[in-house]
Amino acid sequence: MKKFLLFLFIYAVFFRINAQHTVAPSTIKWYDIEKAFELNKKSPRPILIDVYTDWCSWCKFMMKTTFANKGIANYINAHFYPVRFNAETMDTIEFQGKKYYNRNVGHHPTHDLANYLLDGRISYPTIVYFDRSGKKIIDPGYKESKDIEPVLVYTVENLSNFVSLSEFRADFMFTFPKAFENDHSIFKVPKELRPDTLGVVNWKKPEEIIFTKKKKAKPTLIFFYTNWCISCKVMEKTTFKNRKISNTLNEYFNVVKFDAASQNTITFLGKQYHGTGTGKPHEFAHALLQNDLRMPAVVFIDAQGKPLSKLNAFLNVANLKPMLQFFIQKKYETLSYTDFLKTINNNSSPQTP
Repeated sequence: MKKFLLFLFIYAVFFRINAQHTVAPSTIKWYDIEKAFELNKKSPRPILIDVYTDWCSWCKFMMKTTFANKGIANYINAHFYPVRFNAETMDTIEFQGKKYYNRNVGHHPTHDLANYLLDGRISYPTIVYFDRSGKKIIDPGYKESKDIEPVLVYTVENLSNFVSLSEFRADFMFTFPKAFENDHSIFKVPKELRPDTLGVVNWKKPEEIIFTKKKKAKPTLIFFYTNWCISCKVMEKTTFKNRKISNTLNEYFNVVKFDAASQNTITFLGKQYHGTGTGKPHEFAHALLQNDLRMPAVVFIDAQGKPLSKLNAFLNVANLKPMLQFFIQKKYETLSYTDFLKTINNNSSPQTP
């Protein structure tokens, strides 16, 4: 519940609203690296480390622009333990139980910890992220506000479990294309990563779904989202707009899109569900997601109204396509989804029956 309210607040000050609004100096509340990881043990959050040097002009410029963006700064303060780390400091630093030193070698001596954080690929500025699972993401080079946004979302919403950063970044760019068309960066996305966004899903309301035992009755897929869930927007604009996905959904499923923070009263399977207050989860979301309110989420229900499966995850086309086949072919009657995936030829996509 607290996460719902927090995301509602952050959405109001982040994406698309303050995209060009910068202030000086940055309002990010920076920590030293030892303090950040100490706080993380008590109250886990992703960690963002800005690796810089005093002589790096692009590092200074990024501090005056990207990190001075009000929306970016507010989002980082709310969701990260942000760290500024001078890669040439002479301090001895204890990190994750090991001491790191600067051996003072060369004209620009690099600290051992910088070598570790950057995997030996020294470049400034570089942002290093640690997500909640401890996975390290290295993102080198100067980044404008629009460039840092997808990586922040990717880290905060723990998407590394479902999709690569390069795939998510491409989907993000095609979800918010205007921000990336001005400098032509969207046109530099490799062809193999460009999403097909020409599909149209025939979304229905929960009240429109009729469950029956008739032979041609369809199962139902319910997509739960909120307006402040950025990966929900990306999933809606890319995954569901893929033509193969949308065509399969329209032919073989009843498809429902439901705002988990809606205040409307709805009827589903003969039962009424109500909103619970502004910014709070709807009773319908509580019931079908079994109080696990991480977004985005999908729920599959068979033609007779029996819940089959729920998944709280960002799903790209590659993830959703075999899942749809699993339910279309009713493989769930005899196989686990893991065993079903083993039967699929990894070199080809499952075909729609």
